[in-house]
Amino acid sequence: MKSYSLAVLSLLFCQSFNTLKAQNIQDVIRYSMQQPGSTARSYGVGGAFGAVGADVSSAAINPAGMGRFRTNNFFISSSFYNNKTKSSYIDRTISDTKFNFNVPNAGLVLIIPAEGFEKKKPEGFVNFVVGFNVNRLNNFHNKSFFSANNNTSITQSWAETASKDGLDPEFFSKLSLYYLAYVTSLIDIDTNFFTPKYISAYGTSPIRVNQKGSVVTRGAMNDYNASIAANYKHKLFFGLSLGVQSIRHIENFSITETDLKTSNEKDIKSLTLTNYVITTGVGFNSKFGINYNVNEKVRLGYAYHSPTVLNLKDSFNYTLQTVFDPNSIDPFKQPRRNARVTSEQFYYKYRITTPARHVYSLALVDKNVGFLSVDVETVNYTQGAIEPRDPKEEPFLDQNESVKNLLRSNAVNLRIGGEYIHEQYRFRFGYARYPSQFKDNAVPYVRDLANNVYSLGVGIKTNLYSIDFAYVNSQSANYRVPYTLENLNSNQANQTITNNNRSNNIVISLGINIDQ
Repeated sequence: MKSYSLAVLSLLFCQSFNTLKAQNIQDVIRYSMQQPGSTARSYGVGGAFGAVGADVSSAAINPAGMGRFRTNNFFISSSFYNNKTKSSYIDRTISDTKFNFNVPNAGLVLIIPAEGFEKKKPEGFVNFVVGFNVNRLNNFHNKSFFSANNNTSITQSWAETASKDGLDPEFFSKLSLYYLAYVTSLIDIDTNFFTPKYISAYGTSPIRVNQKGSVVTRGAMNDYNASIAANYKHKLFFGLSLGVQSIRHIENFSITETDLKTSNEKDIKSLTLTNYVITTGVGFNSKFGINYNVNEKVRLGYAYHSPTVLNLKDSFNYTLQTVFDPNSIDPFKQPRRNARVTSEQFYYKYRITTPARHVYSLALVDKNVGFLSVDVETVNYTQGAIEPRDPKEEPFLDQNESVKNLLRSNAVNLRIGGEYIHEQYRFRFGYARYPSQFKDNAVPYVRDLANNVYSLGVGIKTNLYSIDFAYVNSQSANYRVPYTLENLNSNQANQTITNNNRSNNIVISLGINIDQ
């Protein structure tokens, strides 16, 4: 099973190292992940606000909760985010950190009183609420570093891919990495074959290299929404939210390979591959929710989040830099020359559809004591899809097949939280669990891919303002395969970079009652 799983990982993670058209299942997963929080109050209870309401984060969870507001309010939050990543590659583990300051939420809530607004037992609608909010759904800031000695080379992967395509060099696509590898003399024509075959510039000599590199990502996924909610008899609440999701994801990946052989072979001394990709785009969705007060202490909620169709554009290029041993020559006795070649700036437009969500909520509420709340969110990740925006482009058949075969159709996200009230003070706790998007046994150590989130919070609430603080600790893991080889010796293996992430997030929110 392990060898099968590693082959799957090769499909998931390595397309970007063989072709400059690199969109794959990982992009679908990245933009399908959402962790609602936004305000410190919501973060403090793990985002479990589906049936509680009266917080602007409700617009991104269950917009019916907006109907519980009784005053006009303005909210703004700030976040101090620090992520530590331990990267394990072959036999070494290295840690790195990245800090980010951001504004995860800003919102305005406006009340429209109805006929029953001043009545204790209204016969009809009490009020309507209009809200305008921006909520951060995902933070992409991360930095990792890896280094280890290996007995295979990334140049072998490029040679295998070029051989599989079977083209003469003059027909190489400039959209392929093996084109860059050929023009920088990292792969050669294999003179033992009449049909086009290619071999690494290391030749058939035993390989011993040091490989080190880094992955630095930045950006976020934000939800800009306008919502309207209604309060009917303080019993039934309806809400609708129309949103625009924005994507900004920047990744800078580099890997340096240095020859460690002690023989007198004249071949590659070192190479460095750098890949810089900027992904931007927007998508549109809607959310509909209902809250129902069973009685004064029990609240139920349901929300439907429609699929989001994201129109994305990648802007990217690759750079290969090579250094050869003195007097190194190719199979045609031509000298190899040190080079630095950068591809053109390429652009590619495509669409990703992220899956719908269903959120089921229960809250036990005492207005003088506090509340306990549970949200259960179901997601069918196999509904995700990727397609070119130009219908003339080749469809993503293999990638979408991977989505159907490898991802969960019944993922269940859990959020639990509570708040205790003492006079004007609020004390909060929360826990959330987001399981792996992959089916069991689809990738190695799939259980380690679950994201566990723990949170604590405190707040002060008066008639004029509220100020809240939250501390959020998140633990998760992900995997990356720098390259894969089909032709391996008995002592060789395709290696995986394992990233264990621990993030600490401090969120501060201010709410102002603008009626006062």
